[in-house]
Amino acid sequence: MKEASQKIHNPDEGYYQMYLDELKEIRPCTDQEREELQNQVLLGNESARKRLIEGHLIFALAAAKDYRDKGLPMSDLVQEANLALTMAASNYQGGDFLGFARENILSSLQKAIQEQQEEKKIGETMAARVNVLQEISSKLAEELGREATVEELAMGMGMTSEEIKDIMKLAVDALSVTGEG
Repeated sequence: MKEASQKIHNPDEGYYQMYLDELKEIRPCTDQEREELQNQVLLGNESARKRLIEGHLIFALAAAKDYRDKGLPMSDLVQEANLALTMAASNYQGGDFLGFARENILSSLQKAIQEQQEEKKIGETMAARVNVLQEISSKLAEELGREATVEELAMGMGMTSEEIKDIMKLAVDALSVTGEG
């Protein structure tokens, strides 16, 4: 019972489940239909392009599932995969559509995971800088008997005044987001 209530409170899981439910109503493309649609897409048929996308959403979902638990919510992975599928259908110039779509989807998912990891690393680096700035600020305040100036903090950290101001702004922004301060 506890697990079910957790899913209800997690919006990502709720959206993902709604998507899965809607996806059950969509008929996947057969190989024959794909061939016909590919030809129509090459002729500029917009409804064929839309059906080609729709008929391969389950294909995009399968690719997204391979990236589960790698840092992004499943709903974000599905969105990335579907966007890449859409781009593949829009940029299709002939040949193996599934291979072309797979390449686009995997590339997009890998890029999204990499960007998430980079953002996390930047966030951790900035958090460490904020912590060091707080330590140096406390130490200088003790030594000087007053709050240190931005210039004094910059000298203490071996940074420019602008970098110190940026770190201070990030710290204030983080406090306002968490409701502290």
